[in-house]
Amino acid sequence: MTAKHEAHAGMGQFTAVQRTSPTQQVREQLLAAIERGDILPGALLPSERALCETFGVSRVSVREALAGLEAMKIIEIRHGRGAFVRKSINEQYVEPFAAYLELHRDELIELNKVRGALDELAAAEVAEHGTEQELAEIERAEEAFRTAAAQDRPNLTEVSRLDVEFHLSIARATGGKLLPRMLDELNSVMTESRPATFSREGQLARSVRDHRAILTALKNRDVARARKAMQKHMAAIREWYEELPGKG
Repeated sequence: MTAKHEAHAGMGQFTAVQRTSPTQQVREQLLAAIERGDILPGALLPSERALCETFGVSRVSVREALAGLEAMKIIEIRHGRGAFVRKSINEQYVEPFAAYLELHRDELIELNKVRGALDELAAAEVAEHGTEQELAEIERAEEAFRTAAAQDRPNLTEVSRLDVEFHLSIARATGGKLLPRMLDELNSVMTESRPATFSREGQLARSVRDHRAILTALKNRDVARARKAMQKHMAAIREWYEELPGKG
């Protein structure tokens, strides 16, 4: 069955709009159909005319509803072709990242090992010597990451930036200059891979838990636990890199 036919197959789930705010009703019914999977990622939505007939509303209402879904990044309107359901976050990243990984997998694994060792060192230093003000900065960075990760459709670029900020806030709290600079440079090299890492199912939730465990150890001044929490966090990411195929 083609994507176009798949989209039309879901039309039986819709009902004519009877209440006020027809634009909102159309948008909500289309969104519900997409979330249920009645209209699959990549599928072409029915034409404006077909939607008008199905919902019993004007073309203006349909266009406004589609514009709202596009603003929510649920659909993509391609002029002259129609409106398409956007691919999932995983699908958006998996293909370009596969090509990137084929060329850089080994380097990413090595960089992650180096970065992990430095992050462990930073966590141990902060647990032992970090000031209350520095710990408060780390806690704010952890909260910002957690809030961004909890969104219904997380912006992976923003989540990635906040993840870097959490780790760098720990590095800065060591009070040195070289360690933060080295970690900053390593993180910049890994910019391409980070959003793809977070597109992995369950990774955002795992990182939220790991960050919280690291923060708790730092606030408790537990050097051994802080190092272990950071080691566990970085090892999980490195193991995922190692499981993926590289250039043969």
